[in-house]
Amino acid sequence: MDGKELIKLFKDWVKREKEQDLDLDPCEEAILEYSLHGEPYKKMKIPNYAPSTIMIIKGPQLFKKLGDTIGTDINKKNCRLVLDELLKKKKELVTEENTKHTSQINSHINSHINLLEAPDVSDFYGRQQELSDLQKWIVTENCRVVGVLGINGIGKSALVRELVEKVKNDFDYVIWKSLEYSPSLAEILTDIECYLATNNPEANINRRITNLINLLNQHHCLLIFDQWEGVMGNSELPENYDLLLRKIGDLAHNSCLVFTSIQRPRVMNLFVNRQQIKELSLCGLQIQDAKNLLTDLGIVNSGIEQLIDTYKGHPLALILASEPIKNIHDGQIYEFLEGTIYIPDVIMGLLDKLFFNLTNLEIQIMQQLAIATEPLLIAQISQIFPFKGEISQAIDNLWQVRLLEKADILAGGKILWVLNPLIKKYIKRRYN
Repeated sequence: MDGKELIKLFKDWVKREKEQDLDLDPCEEAILEYSLHGEPYKKMKIPNYAPSTIMIIKGPQLFKKLGDTIGTDINKKNCRLVLDELLKKKKELVTEENTKHTSQINSHINSHINLLEAPDVSDFYGRQQELSDLQKWIVTENCRVVGVLGINGIGKSALVRELVEKVKNDFDYVIWKSLEYSPSLAEILTDIECYLATNNPEANINRRITNLINLLNQHHCLLIFDQWEGVMGNSELPENYDLLLRKIGDLAHNSCLVFTSIQRPRVMNLFVNRQQIKELSLCGLQIQDAKNLLTDLGIVNSGIEQLIDTYKGHPLALILASEPIKNIHDGQIYEFLEGTIYIPDVIMGLLDKLFFNLTNLEIQIMQQLAIATEPLLIAQISQIFPFKGEISQAIDNLWQVRLLEKADILAGGKILWVLNPLIKKYIKRRYN
C-alpha cells in the first residue's frame, strides 16, 4: 500500500477512534509520506522548505503532534510499523516481516517506555565514544545522576535519544520529560507517578520526592529530564528541582536520572568526586563525522575542513550554513567563508537564550576574551576584575558548556583560554 492511501486510512482511524480531525499541512503530509517509504530527511524534496528546516523544525513537530494524538511513541524510524499496527484490525496491512517488528514495538510500548516528549532523531552522526561512555556509566556502573552539558544545538538531546535506543531494554521503565516550558516539579512528579501506576495524595514536595526515591528503588528506571535550563531561569522552580537532583544523587536507589542542559545546575557542585555522579561536556562533531553530515547535505567541494573548523563541528550551525553555501554560493565553500563569519538567525536566537542565563561576571569574561588578540591565562583574566575569588568558578562554568576553549599552546604548563570564532563573532554583534 502506498503512503498516500495509508495516510488517508490513518486520518480515518483518528477520526473514528479519537473523535478528532488530524489536520496536516502539505509539508507535514509530505514528510509523513516520505517517512513511510523510509526516505531520510536529506532526500525529501518539498517546495518552499529547505532540508534543514524539514530536519530541524517541521519533522520533529510532526511526530510530536502524531504522538500526542495517538498516545504512542512514533517517530520517523517506526512510523510505518506503528501505523500498520493501529490499522491492522480493520485492514490486513501487516506483512509477516512487519508483524515481527510490530511485536517488538508493542513489547516496548507495553514494557513501560514513554518517549512521547522525546525528539525524533532519524539522522545521527558519530558520537560513538560519548555513547560508549554514557552506556558504561548508566548500565555498567549504575550511576545515579548523569548530566550531558553543552551549548544550544550541539546535539545533547539527539545523543541521549540515541542512547535510549541502546539501553532501553536494560530498564523496567524509561520516561522522558521535557523541561523546555518550565513545568513545575509537582507536574513532573504527577506524570511520573501516573506512569509508574501509583497514586500519591501528598501535597508536600519533600514527601513526594521521598516517595519517588522509593519507587526508583523498587523499579529499575531511567528518567530523562531534557533541557534542564528551562527550570533554571525561573526563580520559583530551581530550588525544588535542585532538591530532587540532590536526593537522587545522595540516596541509594536502583535507577538513573539523565539530564541535558546548557548550564551546569548549581547543586552539581555538591557531587564532586562522587563515583555515581557523572558529567559529559559535549563538543562539536569529529571532522569525519561532520564531513559525513555535510556530504549528506550536498556539501562536497574543497574547503570542507575549513568550514568544519570555523564552526568547530557544531552540527546545527553546519546544517544551517549548508543552505546559503548551496543556494547563494553555488556550493563554493571558500567563497562563503570570505569575510565575516555567517551566523544564522536560529543560532543567534539559541545563543541569546544561553547568554540570558549567564551571570554578569561570566559575560564580562567572555567579552574580554572576545577583544583579546591572543589567548589569556586565568591570572591575566583575574587582573581585569576585582572579584578574583569568583573567577575560577565562572571559568569552570563556561568551560563545562564549552563556551570557552583551551588553546592548543600552554604557557609554562598553564592553560590558555580562548573563544571559538563563532562565539567571538556573536559577542561582538550583541555586546559591542
